[in-house]
Amino acid sequence: MKNNIDSSLITNRKIIIELRFNTIPKFLDVKGALLEKINSLKIINAADWTIGDSALKVSDSNDMEQVRNLVQVEINRISLISTKIDSIEKFVDNFSKLYNGVKEILGEPSINRIGCRIQGTYRTKSKTFEDVLKKFKDSFPNQIFLEEFPTTDLRLQIVYPNGTYHVGPLSENDPFLLREFKHSDKNSLFGFAIDTDNYLLRTPNTNLNSFSKIKDVITASLAVEKSLVEKLKDF
Repeated sequence: MKNNIDSSLITNRKIIIELRFNTIPKFLDVKGALLEKINSLKIINAADWTIGDSALKVSDSNDMEQVRNLVQVEINRISLISTKIDSIEKFVDNFSKLYNGVKEILGEPSINRIGCRIQGTYRTKSKTFEDVLKKFKDSFPNQIFLEEFPTTDLRLQIVYPNGTYHVGPLSENDPFLLREFKHSDKNSLFGFAIDTDNYLLRTPNTNLNSFSKIKDVITASLAVEKSLVEKLKDF
């Protein structure tokens, strides 16, 4: 599973993989063992960890605004969040290690939902944010705009089977950028933003415990991201 788009087009990127499963009460008794297991996997060069009543967190910074990699394990979910991605293959391999490590301590979970969310900001050929905004506006039917209310920004939301995406122009101080990429070395270049979320839900005929199902969801999110970037990179 290789990087699917030209890395030079990416200015910021966050990938979140989350599994939700039936509550495992054993979690409350083995949080220390879970922490030891996660640290032994060396997925994150941990600078900080916390164990609370409902969650265990391991991160690469003790300043939450500077965290680039975060593992969370709760009584009914596991997630890996990263804004510093060396490669898709390594990221997926790290999640595989995390999943298998958690299973060693908690046992096989009964997964109800697999989700993969990709949030990113990307370069365009435009010279200004205003140019990007105009190109987005020109791509929409003119009938949807109210001329008495000049357009200063816009965002498109699309819902499709097993997923959604949001896309729109991005300014240097866009709230999306400031909210989702708080770390000090983020790239504040204007362009466009994508937020895509794909998932699978358990059904009577679908077993989600196979890691191949997790890869399927990640692949779907990457495909949506790639398609949108290819369509918008020349804006």
